[in-house]
Amino acid sequence: MSSPRADGNSIGFVRAFLAGLVVYSHAYYLGDFGAEPLLGLTGGTVIAGTLAVQAFFVLSGRLIAESWMRRPRLGVFLAHRALRLLPALWVCLAVVAFGLTALLHLTRPATGASWAQLLPEACSYVFRNLFLPRTQIEVGPYPGDDWNGSLWTLFYEGAAYLMVAALGLCSLLGKRRALGASLLLVLLGLNLIWHLAPGLLPAPLPRLFDTPGKQLTLYFFAGMLWAMLPALDRWTARRGVGPGSLALLTVAMLLGWHDWAGFLLLPPALFWLCAALPLHGFEKAVGGDYSYGLYLYGYPVQQTLAWFGAPAWGFWPWFLAGLAGSAALAVLSWHLVEKNALALRRRLPTSAPSAP
Repeated sequence: MSSPRADGNSIGFVRAFLAGLVVYSHAYYLGDFGAEPLLGLTGGTVIAGTLAVQAFFVLSGRLIAESWMRRPRLGVFLAHRALRLLPALWVCLAVVAFGLTALLHLTRPATGASWAQLLPEACSYVFRNLFLPRTQIEVGPYPGDDWNGSLWTLFYEGAAYLMVAALGLCSLLGKRRALGASLLLVLLGLNLIWHLAPGLLPAPLPRLFDTPGKQLTLYFFAGMLWAMLPALDRWTARRGVGPGSLALLTVAMLLGWHDWAGFLLLPPALFWLCAALPLHGFEKAVGGDYSYGLYLYGYPVQQTLAWFGAPAWGFWPWFLAGLAGSAALAVLSWHLVEKNALALRRRLPTSAPSAP
């Protein structure tokens, strides 16, 4: 496929499915249902939510790199990225702080604390998380542990955007694209060595790969390669490559090899699925791109339902209730916030100087 835009293939459906998969994975943890099945099948190496987030970063890597390559202007690029991420996040923070927290307080007031006394905590939750989500994770005693565990990935998403801008400003996404792709391949190769033979890497190279967030940025870089090297698209489109990659990815996960094999096999399998699934134009059919809203609201909706004892219904009713509630808020987020924020892109200047 020439570009993974939602109207020419099934990327819209894939993104929505991945967001739902994150909600599914969190349902086990937040509902106290124990380990999810995939964790047992893969020898404890991967859960469905982790796989979904890795796939999100692969897709994002390609889409964001292509965005820079279409319009290599720093100000416009950063404004586009901010308009996509921040308004929906800010509204979600406010909904959690002043809506869901108030609901929980109304049904079970905190000992010795009125809502007026909790209001500064609610304001703090919003303002402290505006640009660094997860700086504050609760509002007073609510919900008891963590309002939105999903937000930790947004820091690394934003950091990856800045890395794209840095590469672009150095022309490594333009006339020096081959050099840029080579640098990313070297980095991914070093990561492979770190997984298979970490003792071979001299200090401080292992520090490039030693946290889950850093690993996510490497999936982002793997996705970028599909934007930077058109030959990869032609290779993925060859008969058998996409299905073969998906089959090998499945085998690698079952053998407990996903940690090092995922970088190699997930991108071709994912881009093949986006092209091959017969669900082109999914977002137009359902009225919008609800994946980001579903990702933002899934965790707090599940926390709210858990507060009211929904896990006692059994796993599937509990999961489906959380999915439905999250989807309803995601629809509202798209139509009231995200779509309008994205429309502001048309007001941005188009004649700024290009990157070198």
